[in-house]
Amino acid sequence: MKAFPRLLMGLAALASASMLAAAPASALDKVVLRINFTPWAMHAQYYAAIAQGYYAKQGIEVEIRPPSAGQSSELLIGSGREQFGVANIDSFVKARANGVPVVAVMADEPDTPTSVITLKSSNITKPQDLKGKKITWFSSNVKGQIDPLLKAGGLTRDDIEFVLVSRGSEVALVAAGKMDALWGYAFGQGLTLEDKGFPVNIMPLKDYGLKNYGTLLYTSDALLKDNPDLVKRFVRATMQGLIWTHDHMEAAVAEVVKVAPDRDLKLETRKLAIIYSLYNSPDYAERFGKMNDAKWETSINALAEDIPQKPKASEMYTNQIVDSLDEAKELSAAIRKPTN
Repeated sequence: MKAFPRLLMGLAALASASMLAAAPASALDKVVLRINFTPWAMHAQYYAAIAQGYYAKQGIEVEIRPPSAGQSSELLIGSGREQFGVANIDSFVKARANGVPVVAVMADEPDTPTSVITLKSSNITKPQDLKGKKITWFSSNVKGQIDPLLKAGGLTRDDIEFVLVSRGSEVALVAAGKMDALWGYAFGQGLTLEDKGFPVNIMPLKDYGLKNYGTLLYTSDALLKDNPDLVKRFVRATMQGLIWTHDHMEAAVAEVVKVAPDRDLKLETRKLAIIYSLYNSPDYAERFGKMNDAKWETSINALAEDIPQKPKASEMYTNQIVDSLDEAKELSAAIRKPTN
């Protein structure tokens, strides 16, 4: 008789174990991160965060997608079809001004890295030297951003020729002498030209009075309102990726090269080191990614002529996520240390 209760208990334990084995594991929140260009050094932290399991530890499965031709990334996120995006300040402001419900949750580049880049052999070293010259231009660019540099040289937009080109062609055009200057990133196209044996002169727009944010991380108004916990977890994992990347730059870039094998590991790692030096900004003295009304106001004003109406600076962003994360403080301290 004693064996029967023991048998029942054994069968119950076996059934319980079988039920546990059959129960599905807790599902991860699947999100899409739409980046602003084909993958390169500036996106290393996102790929590193995936590889290191930071998103997974926050219960998130991330798919990274590059820009899609003919589609607005901000519209994809604002409509809820996708969840997060990395945007350049100009496309983001234009989207918000046109009623797309997106909101910045973390600044990436605290200052615009945009520059006018020329070959040293061209002898174009200062703004006034651009008179009568051709500069590569993307259709999404806003000419108001170049005005401070032109003004410094006593020039107007009529003094230079803006030539529309496709993204990725600008380096070859300048190297071949078909264009006199390009509009791009000092640590992007400028470093690529020098690596190919073409020394360059660089005129950073921020040195001539352009006070704009560079790139930023954003989501939709609806997702921030309806699921702030998901947004917080995503930003936390992203910051963890940034912290890890700070100390493992080449390894982080190697994750980018896995999906973009045309990228050169050493060159992209050099670019990333420059990007991290730009993070060492007074804006991030207390918390990485924190934003303010004043710089949003100047960013909007520089783009004013290309938008139907100027949105309010306070509507463009929120610091609620950054202010809630200890990682924002840790990352702020990390970027003040020398990079490897």
